[in-house]
Amino acid sequence: GELNIRDITNRKGEISYIINPYYWGQGIATEVAMLLIDFGFNILKLHRIFATCDPRNTGSSKVMTKVGMVMEGRIREDLLIKDGWRDSLLYSVLEHEWKK
Repeated sequence: GELNIRDITNRKGEISYIINPYYWGQGIATEVAMLLIDFGFNILKLHRIFATCDPRNTGSSKVMTKVGMVMEGRIREDLLIKDGWRDSLLYSVLEHEWKK
């Protein structure tokens, strides 16, 4: 997985992960997401961490919800891929929500 600091002034970061399909359904993405978020808040002192996913990727949406992220909305025509524009779902968690 990755944790990218997107805006250091406002203490924002973005997480992302890609799991080999062979390992899907084993909780690996959930564990990676939790480790990245924990590192972002406890070590890097971020305030907000967000992630996006393809609306068709229900597994990734479930992971984000499971780790405490809240779906904020849909980003329309967010990414250009070979067959046209694709929307993204936006999820986030705030520092004070993670500490609960």
